[in-house]
Formats: sequence, C-alpha cells, structure tokens
Amino acid sequence: MRHVSSVRLLSVLAVLLVFAGCAAKKEVAEVVQSKTIVFFGDSITKGHAVNEATESFYARIEKIMNSGLYGLVRTVNAGVNGDDSTLGLMRVSSDVSSHNPDIVVIAFGLNDCRNRGIDLRLFRDNLQNIIAAMPSKTTVILATSNSYLDIGNTPWGDLNETLDPFMDEIRNIAKERNLALIDVHDAWLTQIKQDNRHMESYYADPSHPSAKGHGIIFESYMNALRRVVMD
Repeated sequence: MRHVSSVRLLSVLAVLLVFAGCAAKKEVAEVVQSKTIVFFGDSITKGHAVNEATESFYARIEKIMNSGLYGLVRTVNAGVNGDDSTLGLMRVSSDVSSHNPDIVVIAFGLNDCRNRGIDLRLFRDNLQNIIAAMPSKTTVILATSNSYLDIGNTPWGDLNETLDPFMDEIRNIAKERNLALIDVHDAWLTQIKQDNRHMESYYADPSHPSAKGHGIIFESYMNALRRVVMD
C-alpha cells in the first residue's frame, strides 16, 4: 500500500510540474509578444509648447499603452525640436532602428517646408531612406502634420501653401508603398473649419499645437494605432 501511495504521490507531482511548465511557457510567450512603438519626428512629436508629460499627444498615447489595454506595449518618443527630414535621417539608426521597433510612426514636414535647402524631391528621398532604414519586421506608418496658424497679415498663412505639397508627398508615398497613413493635416483642417471662431485655441504659437490641438493629433493617431497594435 505504501508503494502504491508513493506512486500516486509521484504522479501528482509530475502533473503539477507539467502545469508549472506550461504556465512558465505561457509567461515567456507573453513577454515575447510585447511590442515597441517609436514616434519619430520633430517638435510636435516631442511635445514642444505644451506640458510634455501630460498634454502632448504622445503622453496621452503612452498612458493608454502603459495601462495594458493593448497588451505589453513600450513607447519611445524620438521627436527632436527643429528637426526636418534631413536631420531625422542622420539619427534614424541611433534613435529608431536601435530600439528594434515593431511599429514606427514617421512625422516630418513642418520644418522641411520652411527650410529653403529642402525641396520636394529631397524630402521624398529622405522619407524613402528613413523607411528603408527600418528593421524588416517594422510596420511603418506615415503621418502628416497640423497646419500653421492662418490669420491676419502674417507669413504663417503663406507657409500653408508651401506646406500642402509636402503633405501631399507623404500621402503619395503611403499610397505607393501601401503604408498606413495618419492624416493629421486633413483632420486638423476639418476641425478648424468646424470651429473657425476659436481656431486660435488649437495653437500654442503659429506653428505648434496647444493642448487642445494635441487632442486632435491624439485622436488621429489612436484611430490608426488601435488597428495596428492589435494585429
């Protein structure tokens, strides 16, 4: 009888070990399924002119991703004040590829259209080279930007005419390469038309969004990221 009891005890221990092993494998699998998203752009991505920790679109996305609602997601803010696509290309390896991202959102254009040394052809080449520098596993998303504040007799309104072709170039590349597009520019202009009497409230200065403006960008980004992160 003692021998039979010992056999039963060993059997129970073996079953427990199997379950423990399965749990461990499951835990490892969950860790492997974690995702990294890099947001790569200029001062808008960085969160300049608002509270970067609470009001920027990136901070709002980071908070949601940290909640675990979409699993294990790590976010990286690779936005730099004043960057155009040429400067971005120079740091793509150190600031983006080094994180081995599963998803990267590329958002340049505002500073490119103000830089007389950058024309549409160079802008397009820069974006193509940035995309080419991504790891093969990376899902690339392109994003347009907000417009400049167009009010009164200021040079900012004229800059919007210069900005439009750069935004179109982003849309063209996304279409040609079958990449996801976050069309912030379109959403921004739509909102401004709907709330024209209060358009200044969406800006912290003539080129940077206010906290309210970052709300528009946040919604545009999340509409795209919800689908991509869950794939």
